[in-house]
Amino acid sequence: MSVEAVLVASGARAPVGTTAESVAAAVRAGISRVRLLQVPELGRQAESFIARDGLLDAQEWSGAARMAALGAAALEEVLARLAPALPLENVEVPVLVGLPEERPGWKAADASRVVAALSALGSERLRLRVEPRLTGHASALEGLREAVTRVGRAARSPLVIVGGVDSYHDVQTLAWLRERNQWLEEGTRTGFAPSEGSAFVAVMAAPDARRWGLVPHATVRAAATAHETKLIHTDDLNLGEGLTAAMSEALAPLEGTREVAASVHSDLNGERYRSEEWGFVALRLGAAFRDASVIHTPVSSCGEVGAATGALNLVLCAQAWRRRYASGPRALLWGSSEAGLRAAALLEEPLSGSEEGAKPWPR
Repeated sequence: MSVEAVLVASGARAPVGTTAESVAAAVRAGISRVRLLQVPELGRQAESFIARDGLLDAQEWSGAARMAALGAAALEEVLARLAPALPLENVEVPVLVGLPEERPGWKAADASRVVAALSALGSERLRLRVEPRLTGHASALEGLREAVTRVGRAARSPLVIVGGVDSYHDVQTLAWLRERNQWLEEGTRTGFAPSEGSAFVAVMAAPDARRWGLVPHATVRAAATAHETKLIHTDDLNLGEGLTAAMSEALAPLEGTREVAASVHSDLNGERYRSEEWGFVALRLGAAFRDASVIHTPVSSCGEVGAATGALNLVLCAQAWRRRYASGPRALLWGSSEAGLRAAALLEEPLSGSEEGAKPWPR
């Protein structure tokens, strides 16, 4: 990477919290909002595992409406943290927001509702240009890669906001998950607890962050994407080739060094396909990790948050360094979308390699 890109602000909203700090603290504490409940709107059925944002209207079963509210809450938190540092002149800020891939209850046209809710948070000094990406689980990390490129250009945007928003709480979507045996309930061998959430992070070049007086939360060492052709819900055997390609590129800065990724943040959610994919990748690249068997995922606390997962993992990783409970100075994040997009990012604690910021982490 030609420029040192850093994360300088974050915001999050999930069933376990309403801010980046509260969500991260709840996940760290093992607090869970996953419950075994019936969903009367789908008819009389056995109880199923599910997680919901308790502050949203329980009678609202439009996924697009819930995404609009969740996304606005998390983005507003980021903007509030940035406000004191904004220059006096007008600033146009790209907002790269990851959204679900098309599915029953969610079509491309529905993205306009989320885009409108996010765009409305702009002001005369801060003009938001919201760019939706309907690429699912890996969308936020894909957006991070694009953000790093943009802040590194000669005629660049000084600030890019990256995030993800999702909600499975739509009657059509839940019925579809049940038909595909993806909903964790009685009679399913693997599956997940449908949930909802949102998260955003602000990305800047390190010199711009210093000029604005913003303290970095994390440094992006590398970000990469690839594509997998052996997809979930097909008879093809996925050997993790796409994810291996994305991770190999993201881990390239560690080649020839003694450095390893101390932690791994993923979107593993209980589906066998994802676990097997990671298993093949770990066999190939295990030497790059301190312990490839230890995987951090927000699913046990928040449920499956879909396209918000990558952004939420960025927030959780940055908060671990800010609060000094991280297991080391480097982390590898990855995401796997159903349509084949794979993305990975290598993050590092700011200044961990310098004398000023050296920490007693295992190397």
